[in-house]
Amino acid sequence: GSYWMLDNAAIIMPAVSNRRNTFVFRMSASLDHPIVYSAMEEALHACAKRFPYFMVHLKRGFFWYYLQPTSALPVLETDIGPPNMGLNLRQRYRFLFRVRLSGNRVACEFAHILSDGTGCMAFLKALLAEYFRILGVTSTPLPGDVRVGDTPSAEEHEDAYHRYYRPGVPPPGKQGQAYHIDSKLLPKGQYRVTCGVVSVEGLSAQAKSRGVSINDLVVAAYMDALITTRQAELDAGKKPRPVVSLEVPVNLRKFYPTKTLRNFSLFALPAIDLRPGGFSFDELVKRAHHLMRLEGDERRMATHVSRNARAGRSIMIRLVPVWLKDFFARLFFESMGEGMMSGMLSNLGPVSMPQELEAHIERFDFVGAPSTIIKTGASMLSWKGMAYISFHSLAQSRDVERLFFSRLAWLGLDVRVESSMEV
Repeated sequence: GSYWMLDNAAIIMPAVSNRRNTFVFRMSASLDHPIVYSAMEEALHACAKRFPYFMVHLKRGFFWYYLQPTSALPVLETDIGPPNMGLNLRQRYRFLFRVRLSGNRVACEFAHILSDGTGCMAFLKALLAEYFRILGVTSTPLPGDVRVGDTPSAEEHEDAYHRYYRPGVPPPGKQGQAYHIDSKLLPKGQYRVTCGVVSVEGLSAQAKSRGVSINDLVVAAYMDALITTRQAELDAGKKPRPVVSLEVPVNLRKFYPTKTLRNFSLFALPAIDLRPGGFSFDELVKRAHHLMRLEGDERRMATHVSRNARAGRSIMIRLVPVWLKDFFARLFFESMGEGMMSGMLSNLGPVSMPQELEAHIERFDFVGAPSTIIKTGASMLSWKGMAYISFHSLAQSRDVERLFFSRLAWLGLDVRVESSMEV
């Protein structure tokens, strides 16, 4: 058609996004040479044809927001100022993504309205492959890679939540409000990124010795940092909430076959109630492992799909005007959305590129979207045997990041920490 409905994960976002809670996340690649502007521009325009479902503007109808395709071409931007900020999604004729350049680095910043980490990374990889092809470095795509020059398939922009909705599956049970770190926000327009670089082999050895995955280990270290921060608040006479929980996005494509490059992820929500008492680090690792198995299970995911898709199917909800939907969406988001999580950890796992291009790419980075409610979140990926774990924060306090990286060092791991803002 001449427009697309927002997918089920995106429906709430236009209502709850603002200049700080932008719902914009970022994937970037640092190359072995300063980027050639003309070649990158040509590659971007080729990608515009290959990913037509990303070449859209957000429009507000009477009942719903929708995505309006455009024949306009995206323009390269200079990568200055903090990431993921200042992209006003409601601005007219504004793309819901941008490609930013700085020296040898190219960054794709995507509004979550458009896609999830899988879609953004598919776009970045296609952009890089095309850029190198223009420079004369041809490569053989890996299985599943999207190639510029191939015809886009309809399945690439399907709303897979609706396809895999099963009537009769109940929504997940209600979860209580979670602890949030007590910290003033940074001044408007600031967004701090603290990245720790650590060997995958080292993380893997620590995880294996405990019989868990790297992801479980990182979840435990993050929860441990939150629990310690909360304890300090308790000791200072404050009254923080007793439940510490972490939102861990789960890529639903591993359970339900689809080629969609729109949103198709939900989240596991491992939570720990601290009223019965605290936990040692090894106990936390065990708990994180089992909670992730329970929470990340296909049947558990089906209940989340049910809750998301059911709302969009309700005739009552469909007939409510968009301004009223916006009002309720904001209430719902604070209680049912980020109200239930103390932090978030998005792990993209290992990035793979065609062999011919590997030597030309020094690193990849992944920076998640800002949140004024949870304030600090983390995202990670790995490239050539190194894990890049980025904490992104709107909080003045750096306690969570400091405690997390200290825990990795305590495990005997060699961590190099870089910060985008001077201490």
